[in-house]
Amino acid sequence: MNSTAIPTPIWSAGTVSRFTGDPGEGIGRAAPARLRSIDTPPPARAPRFLHVVEPGAKVRRVGGRVLVAKKDKVLLEVPTIKLEGVLLYGAVQVSTPCLRKLLEEGIWLSFFTRSGAYLGRLQPPSERGGKLRRRQWEVSRSAEAALAFARAVVRGKILGQRLVAAAYAKNYLAETLGDAYQALVRCLERLEQVRDLEELRGLEGTAARAWFELFRRWNRSELPFGGRVKRGATDPLNVLLNFGYTLLTRELEGLLEAAGLDPTIGFYHQPDGDRPSLACDWVEEFRHPVIDRLVLRLVNLGVIKAADFED
Repeated sequence: MNSTAIPTPIWSAGTVSRFTGDPGEGIGRAAPARLRSIDTPPPARAPRFLHVVEPGAKVRRVGGRVLVAKKDKVLLEVPTIKLEGVLLYGAVQVSTPCLRKLLEEGIWLSFFTRSGAYLGRLQPPSERGGKLRRRQWEVSRSAEAALAFARAVVRGKILGQRLVAAAYAKNYLAETLGDAYQALVRCLERLEQVRDLEELRGLEGTAARAWFELFRRWNRSELPFGGRVKRGATDPLNVLLNFGYTLLTRELEGLLEAAGLDPTIGFYHQPDGDRPSLACDWVEEFRHPVIDRLVLRLVNLGVIKAADFED
């Protein structure tokens, strides 16, 4: 689970725990008011989240700090003045006094399995989530707000495509700096001119076709790739992509649940039954830097081969 966090700056203590925030901020300052209207603009600094993933770790309170320890060794200390939420993965213990104090201070706790499946959430009475989810639904029904959010989603996706293309240009310059790459540049330039979600989806489709043309050229393995197949994939590379996207979407769905949002209420991907539409929104900008690049690395280095698959 160390590969994904709520998207704020990350301060890491090894691989055991992590605090998403600025390690030098807030010490010695008065605690800010924690309760604010969900319509109020967010603070200048994003909320801070502590992820504890080390099996056997214990979380407790010492004064105004949350302390993570294992076998009498302190792994991490974080002032509660900086915390918005605590996420606990697998066999991590938390003391009852710590639980009570965090809830009193308006800090929620979410629980996951070791593999990242969401289990549930403890939250202060003021954060039951009804107002937040109702507002989320209202915004999703606003064509203007949904388009603004969706535009940001597609912008992040295309920027992710360009980021990976720039990395591959070091080894595959001719394959990268061609018509397909220029198509990505043009799509990014046209983004602000889009007038509705349908037009935006068309633009995203154009960028996706250009991207997978680059992906096809970067594939130097024995595994063929004729193009992207989303459902019913029968070739190994598309199977690997679909599998990776599914795992990533499920992980992001759990993080959204942990934060009190409804994963089924999306903006670019509009609500559709029980589909995790908001997780589908969020996964877009991570698809190519996280999954596509990993798949290419695994097949190009021969870690995964044709013999690993069967019809």
